[in-house]
Amino acid sequence: MKTSVKKTLLSTLIMPVALGAQFASADMITEWGYDVESVFSNAVETPGETPTLNQPDDRTLEWGLSDDKSSVSITDVDSPDGLITNGDSVMGGTFTHNNFTQPVSGAALESFDLGSTLTLNQVSPSGDAVKTRSRTFKTSFEETLNAGSCFAASSTPKCDDIFTIGNIDMLNFEQVNGVYKFVSDEFEIDDYSYTVFTELDGLGPLDNDACGLAGAANGCVGLFTPESASSDFQTRFSITAEKVSVPEPGTLALFGLGLAGLGLGSRRKAAKA
Repeated sequence: MKTSVKKTLLSTLIMPVALGAQFASADMITEWGYDVESVFSNAVETPGETPTLNQPDDRTLEWGLSDDKSSVSITDVDSPDGLITNGDSVMGGTFTHNNFTQPVSGAALESFDLGSTLTLNQVSPSGDAVKTRSRTFKTSFEETLNAGSCFAASSTPKCDDIFTIGNIDMLNFEQVNGVYKFVSDEFEIDDYSYTVFTELDGLGPLDNDACGLAGAANGCVGLFTPESASSDFQTRFSITAEKVSVPEPGTLALFGLGLAGLGLGSRRKAAKA
């Protein structure tokens, strides 16, 4: 057997092994640690005789002339583990609205942006941290008057205040298993595609009366908060994974044998010429 033919046969045997090693299936990440950071920005107040809007820190907005100021706040959350792939949701930060009656002469909150960033840490198997795309919720707030008639969906006669999200079409908001959730962009690690889902208690489509009172279009998305109360809305998130379709090592091996066979046939034809 000529040397050139021996080399070709040797490459035929080696190629499938190399391809099989390169495309060996990696394990799915089954558990994650997580860190959620949220901040308020671009806060705007309503017209009023007296400006009252104040932002003492990145996660708090407050306003009003009474001793009990109204406010919104959000907490961050982090955990070294506990987020299970394809498992139950875990607790995120808490959004709180302290809703107190304020004199109409003072300015109130009108709108703000809420930015939220989730960082995932691979626990099992261990690996590098993954920072998902930061999301900004452009939120409008309606400090409703506490006299006269109110919209039908209000939980109290004094008329609930209303939060609405103006950029909902850009946030991939949909109903998943009967619950309204924000669906993140997918990201891939090795052989798996991962998707993060986020939800907020009470957030969903509002009726047209409430949307109109808040200055939003019909079919808006938001939530209500009762007057003279402190309301907590829990955020939650979960993660799912699906295996990415990749060629099996056996298929790649056959493909490699075919390529090598073509190369050997070409060499034989060249030798006969």
